[in-house]
Amino acid sequence: MVKRTALTALLAVSATVAGCSIAADDPVPDVTFEAPVEALQSAYDQRVSWESCADDEEVLEQTDDAAVSSSYSCATVTVPLNYEDIDGETIELRLVRYSSGKGKEPLVYNPGGPGGGAIDSLPSMVDNMLPRELTDNFDIVAPDPRGVGLSTPIECFDDEEIDRQRSDDSELFTVAGVRAYAEDMGEKCLEKSPNITRFADSESAARDLDIIRAALGQEKLNYLGFSYGTFLGALYADLFPDSVGRFVLDGAMDPAASIDEVSREQARGFEAAIGHWIETEQLRTPGFPLVGSVDQAKAQLRQWLDTLDSRPIPTADSARPLTRPLALSAILAGMYSTDTYEYVSVGLQQAMTSDDGSILLQLSDLYSDRDPSGRYTTNSYDAFNVINFLDYQVVGSEEDWLADAKQIRIDNPTVGSDFGLASAMASGWPIEPKGTRRQVTGEGAAPILVVGTTHDPATPYLWAEALASQLESATLLTWEGWSHCAYSQRGSTCIADAVNKVFLSGKLPTEGTVCSH
Repeated sequence: MVKRTALTALLAVSATVAGCSIAADDPVPDVTFEAPVEALQSAYDQRVSWESCADDEEVLEQTDDAAVSSSYSCATVTVPLNYEDIDGETIELRLVRYSSGKGKEPLVYNPGGPGGGAIDSLPSMVDNMLPRELTDNFDIVAPDPRGVGLSTPIECFDDEEIDRQRSDDSELFTVAGVRAYAEDMGEKCLEKSPNITRFADSESAARDLDIIRAALGQEKLNYLGFSYGTFLGALYADLFPDSVGRFVLDGAMDPAASIDEVSREQARGFEAAIGHWIETEQLRTPGFPLVGSVDQAKAQLRQWLDTLDSRPIPTADSARPLTRPLALSAILAGMYSTDTYEYVSVGLQQAMTSDDGSILLQLSDLYSDRDPSGRYTTNSYDAFNVINFLDYQVVGSEEDWLADAKQIRIDNPTVGSDFGLASAMASGWPIEPKGTRRQVTGEGAAPILVVGTTHDPATPYLWAEALASQLESATLLTWEGWSHCAYSQRGSTCIADAVNKVFLSGKLPTEGTVCSH
């Protein structure tokens, strides 16, 4: 299970967003929505009160001060902690909105994860991902999901503990080791965040989205979900089909896939992506250190990675040498997009030829949201694990886990050892899982566009096919490429035009459309 990378920060191009100032108290439509159950009516009766973010230090920090602009505004929405105890404790969800003018219809998005915050990605979303035709016609609303970012965040490990775990994964190669890891994490999460740790599951987060819809004064939810955000959107469509507005799910996950199936397919996806990266960089990068056929080059890479177990190499930070897990995480992070291949190549060349792991360490840190001071700027590490452990059921026996892990290593020799034993790890989690991973249908929902990339390493194409076949109103749009997710104003114009048309006119492409440019 690999979260969506933060390496797009390396590609961000400074852009000026021309927008009109907005009033902090933009009115929300005064309409009444009937709650699914009477006990939730007060939650459905609340309306967001947008205020300036200029004095919100947490939001300013998450957005690198972009939210000081009058185009951004902040709000909170209150939801039940436990939907099976609606009259019990409540939690607050934080929302930030970007608006180029007054009175626009909201478009809610989730960037992926689980554990990915929407608020911290909002400036990049409006500057680099979404075209002006969307930001001119919609208010872009970024709610951090429960347990994530600024929405009652899960806290488990401190910065030093995360550093140690990222640099040394030796305990994660045996059933006993992965169980112990999950047990230790669960104990720490329950100690520091006892309530939200039990109720950060995705179905609760999907139910939160419907309260957010009502709080925004909307009869229908317009939604753009990437990666894990497609699962969140699919759950929403299944739970609240009558409230589905214009929906696009890009980099789709299969909601019914087991935790072991997810690990198996991601291993296959990243193994293939590494092969494509090698082929690409051998042709275009002088001095690329991996030579020969793809299989020969992969063998050289594995041999070099293995040396890091006994002899990590120095970096610019004398206290943090480059270990095998840090190097591999940098390489995997770069596989999310062909645009980031070159950064991995430069880092690998520096490491293999100059015995200097500084660039690869920097890439690994960017992926993990670690700043140069040693502080993790988000809680994505903790939230990613907690949400997954709550969502997935343990499947199989110890014998099954060991056999599966062995086969994954055989099939994917470069990355396979890092993707096995998923159920074994989940078996050590001390909280009963919610089991929210299940087949969905979204019966009665408005048309939904599912986007899949043929060589997506993190959310393989067969998952997009699976989701599109499960959702009764879905249309599958295919991008022939090597990237995680397809939609961006700087990516395929064919994909961008199709997605923009969904939001602007409600028109979906013809079933079976394939984009290759």
